[in-house]
Amino acid sequence: MIDPVSAFAACSAAHSTIMKAVQMGKDLSSLSNAVTRYAQGEAELQFGASNKKKSRFSFAEDSAIEKHFRKEKLDDMRNELRSIFQLYGKPGQWERLQAEIASERARIQKQLKLEAKRKERIHAVIIIFLLLGVGGGGFGLWVSWLKGWL
Repeated sequence: MIDPVSAFAACSAAHSTIMKAVQMGKDLSSLSNAVTRYAQGEAELQFGASNKKKSRFSFAEDSAIEKHFRKEKLDDMRNELRSIFQLYGKPGQWERLQAEIASERARIQKQLKLEAKRKERIHAVIIIFLLLGVGGGGFGLWVSWLKGWL
């Protein structure tokens, strides 16, 4: 998972690309890369917000004020996209875009959750092996001490 600042920057860049393309009259199908980047940024922001673990980001990046303003800016970008699609887009294009973004966001969130579970599993296995190694070594030393080898 990338940090919220990078995810927000990806959303902003994709937003400006989509805005320019729609104003130029391009079709939605030609914007698939930009839509994917926008959906991925939104998914990572939502996944980060729903993840209750302690954050690794600095206080300024993770503060409630920063989160609030990122959310407000994202809402503004979404509203701006909606209005530009209603002005310049084909009928129903905004709804099709939202459906595409929702499906992409769901796919990316599922992928991020699987990756987080995989990392947790790896950490658990490492901890178990370390505990078994330390416990086995301690038991061996204890047995050696009992037999008088130490």
